[in-house]
Amino acid sequence: MKKTFKKVTVSLTAMLMMFGSTYTAVGSVSATNNEIQPRNYHVYGDVNDDGNINASDAVNIAQFITVYKNKHGVSSLISVEDAIDYREDKGEYYLPVPYAADVDGDGFITEADYICIQNYIINNDKIGRCGQLFYINE
Repeated sequence: MKKTFKKVTVSLTAMLMMFGSTYTAVGSVSATNNEIQPRNYHVYGDVNDDGNINASDAVNIAQFITVYKNKHGVSSLISVEDAIDYREDKGEYYLPVPYAADVDGDGFITEADYICIQNYIINNDKIGRCGQLFYINE
């Protein structure tokens, strides 16, 4: 299963680089000093919070799953809450916005989320919540 996942990841990443999809949601520009003001929302699928849903987001999820499972020796599902705890502990590889990685809305970060993001990028399929805005009350 891991070998198949890695092969699929490599081939799809190459395709995503060629046919990337983006959205514009980086913030607003201040009229007085032309500085970008931070936005108060996030977008499902934009895992690295750079303002784009692209191949790097899908790759980030795949890398996070691999690193987290190898470090913790688990083969079970990784909950969003576990990913948040891992981010706060500054794990060696973490997701900047773990909530954005759960695009299928099941509460876990899995290969299914990775596939949803790929479908959004390649085919513009709006499977799950990919591309939808959300707010985090922190």
